[in-house]
Amino acid sequence: MTTPWRKPYRLMIVLMVLVGVLTGCASVFQRLDDRMHRKRFRSDDEAFEVALALYGQGNFADAGERFKALAAASTSDKISRMAWLGEICCHLMLAETQAEYDAAIDQWRAFGTSSPGGGAMWDLTLFDPLVSRMAPTQITRVIKIQPAATQISTETKVSAEPKRQPEDRKRQPADRQLQAEVVKLKKKLEQAAEWQRKAEQIEAENRSLKEKIKALEAIDQNIQKKKTEIAAPGE
Repeated sequence: MTTPWRKPYRLMIVLMVLVGVLTGCASVFQRLDDRMHRKRFRSDDEAFEVALALYGQGNFADAGERFKALAAASTSDKISRMAWLGEICCHLMLAETQAEYDAAIDQWRAFGTSSPGGGAMWDLTLFDPLVSRMAPTQITRVIKIQPAATQISTETKVSAEPKRQPEDRKRQPADRQLQAEVVKLKKKLEQAAEWQRKAEQIEAENRSLKEKIKALEAIDQNIQKKKTEIAAPGE
């Protein structure tokens, strides 16, 4: 079976969505708010991480079921929308027929037109034309019919390498360009992770400084108290 809807195209779409989510809240204050949100909805956040791990392993069927269940059950609007988006991405990755792909695109557009509730980070206006443009106009299946055994000559050697179609040769430059874009997007994801690490480091340093200041203030108060006690009898 061959289909013009290839994995690199799907991977690029999903990576671009994830980059948009990660880089959309780059400020330190937003990241601190995200951590507070994760503490409040710890179980939902852990369920999302499990589904995301399955997605990263290529187990789109199980990941999609977990995303779907979490989207329906979570009381957090933010996690519910994240899970819904994950479910849609799974449908896009698993689509093999035109009907399945059309249904996934309908879900994508429904997500984009629904109320974000958590800010502009879920605005998919920029991604919608990209998904539609990369969508195949028609998904086709090529069925190979084997000849009868009596028609196969024992001297005929069937090559295991299929003939390269002209369309495949035309797509090669585009595929290489997509691979380059995927590399760039991965680098952006790594940068986002580094920003996260630095924000956590800054927060830890701030906590340490506050604790030291409190300790110094306590010592100063004790010193002032002793000075007062010593000076009192002389008066």
